[in-house]
Amino acid sequence: MKKRDFKVVVIGDSGVGKSTFISALINESLNKVTHVNQHQPIQLPPEMFNHPECNTTLIDTKCQPNQIPEQVKIADVILLMYSIDDDGSCERLKKFWLKELKEKEFKQPIIIVGNKLDLMGVEDDRDYCRIFKVIKQLVKDFSQVEMGIECSSIKFQGIQDVINCAQRSYLYPLAPLYSLVNKTITEGFKKALTRIFRICDRDGDGVWSDQELERFQKKVFKRHLDQSDIAGIKDMIEEELKDDSNKKNYITLQGFMTLQKRGIELMKVQISWTILRFFYYKDDLTLDESLFQDELIFDQEAGQTVELSDIAQQKLKSIFQQFGQTLTQAQFDYIFYPVMYQTSFPLLQQYHPQSQDINLTQWLALWNAFSFFNYKDAYKLLSYIGIDIKMSDAFKEQNKKDSWSSVQKIIERRVFHIAIITKNKQKILEGQFNNISPRITTINSKTYVISIYDELQAEQQIEKRRLSIIDFLMIEPSCSFQTVQLIPITFFYDKISVWNQVYKIIEVLNSQQNIILLLRTFGYSEVQIQQLKQKNSFSIISFTSGIVVLIGLISGGYYYFRYKPFKKTK
Repeated sequence: MKKRDFKVVVIGDSGVGKSTFISALINESLNKVTHVNQHQPIQLPPEMFNHPECNTTLIDTKCQPNQIPEQVKIADVILLMYSIDDDGSCERLKKFWLKELKEKEFKQPIIIVGNKLDLMGVEDDRDYCRIFKVIKQLVKDFSQVEMGIECSSIKFQGIQDVINCAQRSYLYPLAPLYSLVNKTITEGFKKALTRIFRICDRDGDGVWSDQELERFQKKVFKRHLDQSDIAGIKDMIEEELKDDSNKKNYITLQGFMTLQKRGIELMKVQISWTILRFFYYKDDLTLDESLFQDELIFDQEAGQTVELSDIAQQKLKSIFQQFGQTLTQAQFDYIFYPVMYQTSFPLLQQYHPQSQDINLTQWLALWNAFSFFNYKDAYKLLSYIGIDIKMSDAFKEQNKKDSWSSVQKIIERRVFHIAIITKNKQKILEGQFNNISPRITTINSKTYVISIYDELQAEQQIEKRRLSIIDFLMIEPSCSFQTVQLIPITFFYDKISVWNQVYKIIEVLNSQQNIILLLRTFGYSEVQIQQLKQKNSFSIISFTSGIVVLIGLISGGYYYFRYKPFKKTK
């Protein structure tokens, strides 16, 4: 694990021994005798503690009796200290400190530290029964409280253990994974485990075979599992679930979650975090943004678009087929269960005709439409739902739209966006679109997205966007909207069914007639066709020039090697 800078802030009432605690650590770890009312921040030597990957800075605090120190804002972990021999100090934990930290919405892990253990004088109290009684209720009331520990700064008892616990809470925080109150793993952890389980379910059958379990173990922990190890894992799951659903030739998702829960309860939270970080999870259980780095290079200004690749479509098809012939809203929601952010992915109702369930064609159409408008968001969503694929493999670049030769290849595309510009957007939305825009439909394996704009929206959202945003414009005759972009245009009539007019464009696109006639039927004017021909991306002159340069380079290279003597190598 790479080095991580880590700040521990010690807070508590005056007189509980904060500065004495830090003095004891300085004396023990730096071999320096010191004692002051408030220490400056000090960096502790990494080799003295259990987690040398932590560059640990310890910060002392001093403030008014009813004030939270400013240094808490920069803390990674908070050590909240009280005096074991002072009941009033213990009461203040709940009545002031934790109450204030919660109200001010500090989210850092909190460790309760009972100092002055040497003053108790009762040896059998060293078994932590006392600290357990203190934090039992605090854990229920304050989710940030992760543990409690006792020490003696005067006798140097347990002071290094306090720092070790703080480092552990920082590196392997418990709160995002497990609720101490409910004794259950958190919803966020369940989402992450669901994604991980799907990625490692190589055959997509919804369970892990012994081979998939072994491959997971080897991949994450670089360790081989034999049959006795696998049997032991299944026994542990069976003991927790109290059934034998995982003692066959596979492990279910519930069994995998149960295994992680049991590990955390056995104080092995480090194992869970090793798994999570291997699959790019951060401490807040969102995926590291480095996973979504853009690998695609294409000319958006020239109208080049991005579509899902055949590989990505096949993976989406495999997910769908786990549920049968159709997908219900509940199944749709379950597929997206691991997603840890708000997404604008299309609703089922955006597919036309409206239906409570969708089939495979409609499922792929929703993805095609989403990818067309924002492939980066689509890739992020693919990653969250458990599809492990490189961005360059998930998408393919399609033809440009700024030249004659490119436009002629437009029929090769899978996704098209038709924009309708009207004076009365609301009327169409209410009457024919069920108040949902855009709408999505599929004909002959091609996806069509139909959006409704009023004139002002057209000016703001179409004319200022890239050429690739619109493939066809349908403009109501009464509109004054005009565009300088090379987009095919036809009239839209609000008295005629929207879908009848859209289908006429789609029929033309799917016909096999002459390409020039096709383009004219699309709505390209003679002027636009001439402009496209003039902007053709690779002219005869350019081709001829390229050949001349190439011949020159070849000839030059020939004469260079023909007449330049070679030196013998030793």
